[in-house]
Amino acid sequence: MSRPAHLDRFNVFRNEYTPLVNASMDDFFSRRIDEATLPVIREMYTLLKEYCRREGKRVRPLILLMSYFGYGGARSDDVIRMSSVLEMMHSFLLIQDDIIDRSVLRRGGKSLHLVCGEKYDGLTHNKNIGMDISLILADILVMDSLAVVAEAGVDDVIKNRFMRIFADAYGKTAWGQILDTLHSHPRSIERPEETVRRIALMKTAYYTVVSPMLMGYVLTGGDSPDEKRLIEQFSVPLGLAFQNRDDYLGMFGEEDDTGKPSDSDILEGKATFLISGALRILEGGERRRFMRTATKKKKGGRDIERIRKMIRTSGSIGLVADLHRGLVDESSAVLPELGLADEFKAIARGLIELVSTL
Repeated sequence: MSRPAHLDRFNVFRNEYTPLVNASMDDFFSRRIDEATLPVIREMYTLLKEYCRREGKRVRPLILLMSYFGYGGARSDDVIRMSSVLEMMHSFLLIQDDIIDRSVLRRGGKSLHLVCGEKYDGLTHNKNIGMDISLILADILVMDSLAVVAEAGVDDVIKNRFMRIFADAYGKTAWGQILDTLHSHPRSIERPEETVRRIALMKTAYYTVVSPMLMGYVLTGGDSPDEKRLIEQFSVPLGLAFQNRDDYLGMFGEEDDTGKPSDSDILEGKATFLISGALRILEGGERRRFMRTATKKKKGGRDIERIRKMIRTSGSIGLVADLHRGLVDESSAVLPELGLADEFKAIARGLIELVSTL
């Protein structure tokens, strides 16, 4: 099978800039460790550094940089640092997500609340010390991210535009997380298609693709309402495709590849496009059995395999694959209209190809 034509272009870009994003985080955390006034602060910043630097795709900072350079931005250490903030904020959200989901694995290592629990449970009778400390460390990541942006040598007008997008992105993500939480471990699944799309849009699409694209654009000084509209038209379906692919891998992927448990979404009864598709197709007793198993308070190994099997046999995978192709095609159709330089349109095409297969 031939390799997608533009994926190599994206990978070359990723291989060039991922080390710069990582180095920026290294520099930031090393300075925080050196400046620490207490041993416990130094120790906890070391934990944060290890967590944030775990191997990951660095998609969000890369999209910001792709947009920034594509719209004519010049190489800038300040912009590299501002792009690394998106990875720090991603880590902040992952810490919270793992606590909410009671997840034990993240990016091939223990979730931060488990790391902190093991490190500090000998100091206190508080059995939730790991979660308590991790929640506060997540808050520290937010404050540190704001500090990086504040210290960047970027024009104040441009920085204010950046911060408006920043605030909007993570506000949407927070409300999306609330909706996701309200629809986890459900007693019943109501309006699944509407619920899944709304959660995917608010929790993932904006902070993963739409906002990084907009941030990169405004950092060049760009402020055209028409271009922002095109960026959104390009980015929303691509962001939904990101979530759809993540949900598929979360149910049928390998833990070694995804870096997180492969049964957590099923155990929590998460609203995903696969679940929505099965409920849309199944009828009568089969639909009732699927609903009963999917909303079961406690699920065992047989329940997990039954849900996977019913999704496979229902035809939901085919339905989701059609949806995925539609989202990818929708994003691809808008790409030529963007004001990106041709070189970076090719890189954006590679990003689309990265997401295009389930």
